Amino acid sequence: MKTLRTPQHTALINELKRVRHDAGLTQAALAIRLGVAQSFVAKVEGGERRLDVVEFINWMDAAGVFNSCAIVLANVRSAP
Repeated sequence: MKTLRTPQHTALINELKRVRHDAGLTQAALAIRLGVAQSFVAKVEGGERRLDVVEFINWMDAAGVFNSCAIVLANVRSAP
């Protein structure tokens, strides 16, 4: 089952962007915290690359909102 460009994937991207913005982080700053290139963050947020579960957890942790993982996933789950 492909999950790129589904409503749930779009909702996940929006949540990941929101989390980063709410944390006051640029793509470059988040990338530094993740230990990846800025292009990685741009590709995820642009819908070109999916995150696996470990990468999702690391993203949330790097943004300082690890305890909000369930909220983000609930928002994605409720997407049309």
